[in-house]
Amino acid sequence: MNEPAAADTETGERTDTETDAGTHAGIGTGTGTGTDADADADADAGTGTDAGTDDEDERLLVPGNPPRFLRGGVALGVGALLALVVMAIDRQFRLAVPLAALGVVVATFGVLDLLGSFDDPDEKVTRRVRLRDLGVPLGIAGGGALATVLLVLGAVAGFLPVAALAVLVPAAFLTAVYGVWRIGERLGAFVPRPEEDPGASAVLWKRHGFWVVVATSLLYLPMLGSKSLTDPWETHYGEVAREILARNDWISLWWAQEGWFWSKPVLDFWMQALAMSFFGVRWQPGAMLSAAADGRMPWPEWAVRMPVFLLTLAATYLLYKGTAKVFGRRAGLLGALALLTMPQWAMVAHQTMTDMPFVASMSAAMGLFLLGVHTDAERQVRVYEVGVGSWRLRLSLFHLVMGVIVAAVLPQIFYLLSRNLEIGLSPLHLRVHADVFSSGSPGNCAVPGNEDVPGILRDCKTWSATLRYLHPALQALVWAQVLAVLLYLNWGERRLARLFFHAAWFFAALSTMAKGAAGFGIPVLCALAYVAVTRRWRDLLRMELLSGLLILAAVALPWFVAMYARHGQPFTDRLLFHDMFKRAFTHVHDTNEGDDVSFRYYVWQLGYATFPWVGVLPAALVGWLRRRDEPADPRGDGAAFFTGWFVFAFALFSLMLTKFHHYILPAVPAAAMLVGLHLDELWRSSESSAAADAEPERDRRYHALALGAAAVCGALLVALVGRDLAQDREAIAGEARLLHLFTYNYGRPWPDSLDFGGVIWAFTAVATLGTFALVVTRWRRTLVCGLCGVAMVLSAWTLDVYFVKASPHWGQRELFVAYHQAAREVPGPIIAYQMNWKGENFYMGNAIPAFVSSGKKFQDYIGAEKKKGIKTFYFVTEDSPRQSRTGSLSSELGSPRVFDKLTTRELNNKFVLVRVTFE
Repeated sequence: MNEPAAADTETGERTDTETDAGTHAGIGTGTGTGTDADADADADAGTGTDAGTDDEDERLLVPGNPPRFLRGGVALGVGALLALVVMAIDRQFRLAVPLAALGVVVATFGVLDLLGSFDDPDEKVTRRVRLRDLGVPLGIAGGGALATVLLVLGAVAGFLPVAALAVLVPAAFLTAVYGVWRIGERLGAFVPRPEEDPGASAVLWKRHGFWVVVATSLLYLPMLGSKSLTDPWETHYGEVAREILARNDWISLWWAQEGWFWSKPVLDFWMQALAMSFFGVRWQPGAMLSAAADGRMPWPEWAVRMPVFLLTLAATYLLYKGTAKVFGRRAGLLGALALLTMPQWAMVAHQTMTDMPFVASMSAAMGLFLLGVHTDAERQVRVYEVGVGSWRLRLSLFHLVMGVIVAAVLPQIFYLLSRNLEIGLSPLHLRVHADVFSSGSPGNCAVPGNEDVPGILRDCKTWSATLRYLHPALQALVWAQVLAVLLYLNWGERRLARLFFHAAWFFAALSTMAKGAAGFGIPVLCALAYVAVTRRWRDLLRMELLSGLLILAAVALPWFVAMYARHGQPFTDRLLFHDMFKRAFTHVHDTNEGDDVSFRYYVWQLGYATFPWVGVLPAALVGWLRRRDEPADPRGDGAAFFTGWFVFAFALFSLMLTKFHHYILPAVPAAAMLVGLHLDELWRSSESSAAADAEPERDRRYHALALGAAAVCGALLVALVGRDLAQDREAIAGEARLLHLFTYNYGRPWPDSLDFGGVIWAFTAVATLGTFALVVTRWRRTLVCGLCGVAMVLSAWTLDVYFVKASPHWGQRELFVAYHQAAREVPGPIIAYQMNWKGENFYMGNAIPAFVSSGKKFQDYIGAEKKKGIKTFYFVTEDSPRQSRTGSLSSELGSPRVFDKLTTRELNNKFVLVRVTFE
């Protein structure tokens, strides 16, 4: 039996997870007013009664509960010991990452218990349940999560067909989501607050946030990993992540024949490496696709892309919550749907490049900032008691926010400690030593294209740290102290707004780990501009600036410091000055020679990135001006925040001299939220209300005329952008422009075997007519729904048809699947000839001789292999309509007897697999 406390669900209190419920079912709910936003409230943790005074709100240090030294200390010690031992063992093994993760979870619980955070007083408890009361929901959530993991494991091992994965993975994932909702429901987290929203409902299918999760899962999961990694970004970064596991080194990054990898921070590579280990990817030399030789079709891409999907889902949901807080649930839902269906966001969400971890984390921080700044400063989080045997654990949002932060910092501390320890298993020993690390690719060090270390087949050259006095263990102690100070300052913090700001700082730290200082610089700049525009200077005191800096230091800085201690100034010269400073002020590696890289560069790319919403975007960008005329309406401030975000991002990347199409991605989420606000305005304009009737007739006519003119101009814009996407212009294949939103070399040929022009024209025609029809006021509600439907169908087609069929031509996966299948019948080694796309390294676990430039060294190697009795060789090389290297390959091999192309340009129009047989 549940034992309700004094403030149980019968009081009518309502948590913020239930705020998505809405007053009616589906997209049509939500008034779009500040009152509705207040009801939509406080992110999924829930809130209790308003408590405290202004004096309490301004207190920087809130006293916490008495610490639990014994229970918390034991859990912390056990978890830390398990993680530290696993990290210090001198070899990599299959369960290393799951076991270390288990240790981190136990240690995190220990830290939170040490603070006494599970012992909040009785008067704060909203509901009491026993663990057995949560048995069914926990079973559903755990079963769905386990099924998702098993399905990805099966995909990686090659046991499941693509069609089954497309259906089963989203179904399993949404089952886990449903289970999580059932847990919250059983805890009483979805109890309506009728005094604020009389029509509110806790029914799942009426919750807008639920539909955001469903839309994200159904659009992004079906073919997430069932297509090749796309060069160069995915293949480059995937190989760097694979080498983390191969080298068992989570600090110093390496990539094949290029040597040390210092051009990007570490978050994306950690995410991929953790997922590869967890989901059983065969990262060992030569093993990545080896299951193909046994007749299976392995998909390691599922593992490396899954973390990006989860981060994208979190960012979209938190942006929805922040928007709904200010504008209402309907506006938040429309903005989320616009974002999910914008091609650049959707396609980069299917990429393991660094940009989505950077932008998704930054977007999550923005959504949490809006939640924090628009939440009552006095409101306290709700507390739920769960009885576990004789234990009484009292849980709240504090445990989610601070637990995630602690869980992100502890493994870095443990790993740094382990760098001065070594546990050997044969024979068993424990050794304390200075930090020593290796270069090269273990198992491949004698393979051409890697460091040439004669006689060493497993370990390559060893190095000592540049700053030998700054031992990793000493660094660990510093970060442990930073974490301790952070926890002390927030020991008793239970104010909802403050916890939102803590979470925002955490995501800003993640964004910094993904791509550098812009990760926290853009959110901080937008927040300060928002405070200045709204003159809410008092909010600066609530934004947890000191705690935020500590979070940035504890989460984001350890890797940077560890790298500098190991590699010194060459590391900072490359990362900070070459790949950040020089990219801003000079041209570094871009491929825009002869193109106009002025202001219009990203205007053009935003048209393709936001199609078909490009017709709504111009009106959405200026809509904030009208809202600013109503100073009492918080929606004007919120619209100004999104507009400022868009302008800052657009200006920053337009002023940079190095330009790639995907650099404009940080502006896309802000554009999408503004589109959602405009769609909500169109929706409301089709409904008669007392407020509209009270509006002066001249203002109503002017507003209607402005919306109509915007619809006509928007329709023309949709038609022009659709034309560019459907037909060739300026020597660029129109159909390739969607791939160009995230690729590298924009001059590479589009495959003749693919023709999507007709489909794109059809989507263009429907979107153009739908946008033009917005002129008719009474149709707008239906048209907004219709445009959302068209955009979702277009997004599904883009991800599941267009991208799937085009990806083999922008990757190397199919070449190496063909090699494993062919070598089963006719054995022979494989060699990369004049290639440097890294897909050849990733898909072969770097166990491939790679000759970026050929000549005598290449010919001598082939001659030496022939003397060993090898007569059959396989080669991968470029073979596109614009550049083919097969002729020079045949010439350098001396025109061998058999020179067979085993793959066709219909399979891959840029690369080819060749089998060569000598007499």
